[in-house]
Amino acid sequence: MAVAERLTRQEQRERNRLKLLEAAEKVFAERGIQGASIDEVAAEAGLTKGAVYSNFASKEELLIEVMRHRLGGEARAQADRLLHSGRDSEALVEEFGRYWAERVRGGDQEAFAQMTVELMIHATRNPAVREQLVDLVFPTAGEGRHPLSPPGSALAGLPYAQADAILKSLDIGMRLLVLLAPERCPPELFATALRLLTAPKPDHT
Repeated sequence: MAVAERLTRQEQRERNRLKLLEAAEKVFAERGIQGASIDEVAAEAGLTKGAVYSNFASKEELLIEVMRHRLGGEARAQADRLLHSGRDSEALVEEFGRYWAERVRGGDQEAFAQMTVELMIHATRNPAVREQLVDLVFPTAGEGRHPLSPPGSALAGLPYAQADAILKSLDIGMRLLVLLAPERCPPELFATALRLLTAPKPDHT
């Protein structure tokens, strides 16, 4: 007879927290931030409403923690490993474009993209949420040249933080357009936009 798995209280709490984060992402993507309820998140996770509030003080905190969980997960680590692999910038642009399209084509980004766009709009009307979201989207900027800004490109002439903001706007905007009209904006178009953005500046001499 198999021995039942016994979890400590902390392990059970962490397991419940992960269930709630995954359930919240699904429910908020399907129902919208205003339309979704804490009761629906709890039901999707197979837990009680009390379990939600024992982990998160409010719907807004739950939303921010979903973002934190996704932005700090394996996908983020994989992207960071690629960006800081020491590859030549031009080759990195091509590889990152392929990586982005593969992630979007995989389908696991849709719910997160929907929730991200709606949360950004919500944050513009809620100063407390806005401050937390800005800290997540724009962590402490790196120094020097951004890995996706090849020498000689217009992007390479910008401070790291400004280049990063431009690239994030491309990422978020393209994700939204792919959701809206994939036939007009296929994921592979991201790589094309990235190449145009990082092309060498024309020589006018």
